[in-house]
Amino acid sequence: MHSLSRVALVVAIGAGMAVGMGSCGSSRGQSAPVERDPLTVLRNPQRPNRDRELAIDIAWKRALQQPEEKPSVRESFKDMVWSSSVNHDMRKKMYDYLASDPDEAGIEDTKKLTRLMLPREPSRAMVAVMSETAAAKGWKDCVPSLVRSYSRSVPMVPDEERSERIALLKLAPERPLVETVFEVFLNPPDEDPNSPAEFKERARADAFDVLAKLDVNGEYRKRLLEDPALAKDDDAVGLMRRSVRDLKIVPISGDEMRWLQRLANTKNQQSVNWWRSMTSLVASLPSEKAEGLHLRHLEAIRIASAVAPEMVAKSRAELLSELKSTIAARKTVQRQNEAQGTVRAAKEQVEAWETTISWGDLITMNVLDRAIRQAEFVDRIFTYVGMDREDKTSEYGGVITALENVGDGRGAGADGKKIVPWLFPPRPSQRTNDQEFVASEEMFLSSDRGLAHFHFHVFRARNSDYAGPSGGDLDYAARSGRSCVVFTSVGSDELNYDYYQPDGVVIDLGTISKK
Repeated sequence: MHSLSRVALVVAIGAGMAVGMGSCGSSRGQSAPVERDPLTVLRNPQRPNRDRELAIDIAWKRALQQPEEKPSVRESFKDMVWSSSVNHDMRKKMYDYLASDPDEAGIEDTKKLTRLMLPREPSRAMVAVMSETAAAKGWKDCVPSLVRSYSRSVPMVPDEERSERIALLKLAPERPLVETVFEVFLNPPDEDPNSPAEFKERARADAFDVLAKLDVNGEYRKRLLEDPALAKDDDAVGLMRRSVRDLKIVPISGDEMRWLQRLANTKNQQSVNWWRSMTSLVASLPSEKAEGLHLRHLEAIRIASAVAPEMVAKSRAELLSELKSTIAARKTVQRQNEAQGTVRAAKEQVEAWETTISWGDLITMNVLDRAIRQAEFVDRIFTYVGMDREDKTSEYGGVITALENVGDGRGAGADGKKIVPWLFPPRPSQRTNDQEFVASEEMFLSSDRGLAHFHFHVFRARNSDYAGPSGGDLDYAARSGRSCVVFTSVGSDELNYDYYQPDGVVIDLGTISKK
């Protein structure tokens, strides 16, 4: 009896605990009404979205009825609109309410929110909401931020359909889009006194990247820079005018602009000497050879003038004819992989691009091709291939450059014009996977007088499907303004090499074999 009583007692206690726990759980499950404290409900991610959306409506209604509550409501809404982890429908609803604020101070606050969010907002849906709102309300001071957002690459969305572009055209319908963007470059905004010092430079660089889309060859910018009516003459505009005058070139992308700025650094004696020699060489070129000249061509012209002046003496037609006959005698391998069908592999035959490529392009290809087929270059490249294959964390890459540009150049001696591959393995933090190369900042800074950037597709010994640049590789060339070469393993001891450049031209130059 005693033991049974104890069992019964334990059961009774257990049942009581179960009942008690159930009651406690039930009271927690009964949420406080949304109307009592809507901001608390809104901030609670455990509450159902329908409750939180109702809380948004109630909170804004109170803010309009009780002005003293509006500041806290606006700040709560803004904090959550900023957060990409919040449900899109909720972010949109809060943003729409903020944008509907009838008070002048509220309107200015929402415009500032829009200006600050647009350049780096990860959600395309929110970018569309903000772009459409800015256009509908005529917020012209959002133009620089729309330009900055438009500078970002968005796969699968054609540039012509981007919401930022549509908004920019609506906000400035009286002039071409390229002029609107160039104005942002000329006069980048100060966001506020507490903005980072580089804010204006970021805006200017992003505007330049958009100009790279709209003014692909730089002809519009060159025409404006040569116009004496353009009164603006700060450091950046002055440098561009100097580059047009001395080098006959205009930088195309923001990265290329920064590249030009480093080459114009008067505190770097190597750059000073380079600029002086290039000014003389470019001045000697007839107009048909200077046509379509870009920063990426200049080092190749300098090297060719020193080691193969007969090459520089040839016309575009002669160089093109020679390139066709040279490649026709070689084995080439067309890339087949098309990035899950979203990006078509580029044509790689000279004939597909012969009306596009310039004299400078042909000089660059010729110089690179001659160098790559030298025995010492081949040996070094295959050494790097072995290193890449052993490292499963990243693709490898680097710079093709004259020996006098490697390091401080002191070891070049009489062989300063010899062209070599210079490896820059990615930093540990930039190693994403065995099929992607991320160029380090050190590589960029070391390649200002380089001929081309290179990387490998060698994660398999037979990798013919990937023989040539990917869509990402072509984007890299466009952003950086560089001539590029990709080496692809098409056999255990055989590499195919493709040249490609910022405007999408891809030329398969053939294969090399390990000696």
